[in-house]
Amino acid sequence: MSDRVQSVDRAIDILMALVTGPKTLTDVCHSTDLSKATAFRLLRSLADRGLVLKDPGRDNLYMLGPNLLRFAQGVTLGLGSLGTLAAPVLERVAELTEETVTLHVRIGVERICIHVIPSPNALRYTATPGSKAPLHVGAAGLVLIAFLEESEIEQVLDSLPRPLEAVTEGTVTEVETLRRRLDAVRASGYAISSGERVTGAAAVSVPIRAHGELVAALSILGPETRLPAATLEGFAGELQSAAEEVGVILDGTPVATTKGEPK
Repeated sequence: MSDRVQSVDRAIDILMALVTGPKTLTDVCHSTDLSKATAFRLLRSLADRGLVLKDPGRDNLYMLGPNLLRFAQGVTLGLGSLGTLAAPVLERVAELTEETVTLHVRIGVERICIHVIPSPNALRYTATPGSKAPLHVGAAGLVLIAFLEESEIEQVLDSLPRPLEAVTEGTVTEVETLRRRLDAVRASGYAISSGERVTGAAAVSVPIRAHGELVAALSILGPETRLPAATLEGFAGELQSAAEEVGVILDGTPVATTKGEPK
């Protein structure tokens, strides 16, 4: 693209290189194909704005800086718009299933609920926008790990606290068990959980992708008594179709309609 700004691209490349952990100037150059002079100049500019830090205890080692947390907070606040854009599709899923429908995103090693359509049933799963849970817990968390790139999956697994937190008796607490479940989720295209975050609650989740990237997990949640595994598996296809529609909306591509219904 002719209108891209080279210095901005290079600065972003440096920040992305530091996402995986502290690096020396030489490491940064190898990761970005920049000369030492250019990389050093950009690192100094980023450091002046608090986006990069130079470790005072280890010579020539750079890491992401504290001002990036402000970007993360801004992203979290802005993610509510995802639910607004997806609302018509989510409402259709909620009406069809009469169960609670949610959107979750990953922030670090946690999953955060950003949108909820509650079930009309008196006995229902409840969720609150902004509520958090450990990333390894439940169907939404599994989806938010399983559909990352392989290298990102390893980074996330390495970042999870040891031992894995047990939220209920049904929570997976062994990393190798979690790995096997992630493989199964990738193979099937969806995740199912029962009693892993809330005893007596069950869920099915699928990934939402936009611009080729995983952006959120779309879930149906409810009581185990109403949502046995067979029912959840039956909902998975509808949920995947809905996730594809949301992805099209986020990509900015018009959705063809017939008689007011999304195709």
